[in-house]
Amino acid sequence: MKKLLIILIGALLIASCASGPEPEEKPAAESIQFDLTSYRQKVIDAKAEADQLKAVKGAPETYAEAEALYQEAQEAEKSEEWETAQEKYEAASAAYRKAYEEAAENREKALAALEEAKQAISKAEKNAEAALQEAGIEGGTE
Repeated sequence: MKKLLIILIGALLIASCASGPEPEEKPAAESIQFDLTSYRQKVIDAKAEADQLKAVKGAPETYAEAEALYQEAQEAEKSEEWETAQEKYEAASAAYRKAYEEAAENREKALAALEEAKQAISKAEKNAEAALQEAGIEGGTE
């Protein structure tokens, strides 16, 4: 009887250890939605800066590249391709920043060229005035 009791207790112990808690099932990676809010917001902010400087005209190729990347990111997010969407959002943000920088640089170059042109016009006007005075003609054509 004692042997039977010991065997029964042993069997219960083994059965209780073998029937531990079931491990939780993890959903497939595809069904987990990533939070892309911060990536999306970085793109929106970079685009706003680029738009403020009119980068669409100041750096059209880079801006178009950024727009295409942004579109691809949105499509990847809709298709639940989270990692691709994240990569595309990051690339779009970088491209918008690059477009902003290019547009700012082009703007500075244009302003410098405009200033040079103004100085050249001013110099030409002074030279013309001096030539007219030398010729004895005051104030230009009559």
